Amino acid sequence: MNINKLKQLLKNDEGFKLDFKLKLSLELESDKKEFVKDVIAIANTPGGRGYILFGVEDKTRTIVGIEDVTQNIEEKIQQIIVNRSTPPVPVMFEIQEVEHKKIGILTLFKSMQVPHQMMQTGAFYVRRGSTTDKATRHEIANMLQQFGMLSFENVPCRNATLEELDLDLIEKYIGHLEVYKKQDKLILSTLGIISTDLERCTYYPTYGGLLLFGKYPQHFIPQAVLEVYHSEGSVTFTGNISKMIHDFEKAIAQILPASYPIEGLIEVVTNAMIHRNYWNSSQYTSVSIENEAIVVCNPTNYEYREIGGNKTRLNPWLYSRLLILKQNENDFHFGMGLKKMKELFKDKGEVRIETDLAEGLFQVFLPGMKVYQT
Repeated sequence: MNINKLKQLLKNDEGFKLDFKLKLSLELESDKKEFVKDVIAIANTPGGRGYILFGVEDKTRTIVGIEDVTQNIEEKIQQIIVNRSTPPVPVMFEIQEVEHKKIGILTLFKSMQVPHQMMQTGAFYVRRGSTTDKATRHEIANMLQQFGMLSFENVPCRNATLEELDLDLIEKYIGHLEVYKKQDKLILSTLGIISTDLERCTYYPTYGGLLLFGKYPQHFIPQAVLEVYHSEGSVTFTGNISKMIHDFEKAIAQILPASYPIEGLIEVVTNAMIHRNYWNSSQYTSVSIENEAIVVCNPTNYEYREIGGNKTRLNPWLYSRLLILKQNENDFHFGMGLKKMKELFKDKGEVRIETDLAEGLFQVFLPGMKVYQT
């Protein structure tokens, strides 16, 4: 690390990807445990590379320095991590001198093997602001999904039966396939709309199937609702995704000025409902309509992960299925792209996007009603 980068880090407060430690102490078993907990937490938290700086007082950022360390300290650190983290977090250790004092710098490279787990306890850790904490159930599920190890959409809903699916809606979209009429369950299973329990010779709808074609998926996925708040009160939309979007579009036309570019708002809301984290059962997708701004708020991050330069969205199964379905009757408003959407509002205000890692929210701010009422 060059000295300028180090000085910049020393000006920052502790946070999701930066931690200050007064000493580099790795002799006791308890020291090693706490050290690896912090390493795992930073690695599991989104945001690129992370850093732990040793020889810095965490509250005041006063540089106190560390004592001389053994020549093989990096090897020792890596061995400690390998023995306690699965999979091991990729790191590099180096020493830089600032104000005639030595600072130990542990760089944690961005990992593509998240989530990392403490081998001895089985626990997963994340950063909450400047502190290390155990990951919650939905945070672990979210990490597994982001890195392709677990997909919400393809999990069978074993409390539901195929009667929960709207067969007329399925027929509307895929009934034109001749093979569907002959082997409907095979086709639905291949598409991921239903899942087969070979042991019991039973079929279950998947959670993705319920979100797309369920009569009332909220019986099994209560968090899959859309809430809208405006000056007259609030309304909650339920049903499958297409029904919620259609109902929302009708309702919003009665609330917003006629000149408001509704297609831009529908684009944002549709993407929010597709790409939200459905493992998070404590928060809903919401739209707040105010004079100053319209805010679309989504549980957890609108996450992307890089694979060979390409970007993959959360819930890619939902995205790909809806992308195909929308070709039929232009039922869904997405694929417009952020650039084109911003152009719809360019003369009326800024489109702003904010991610709150602490609260697990992704928010899009659009111009409010006021600028379209004049």
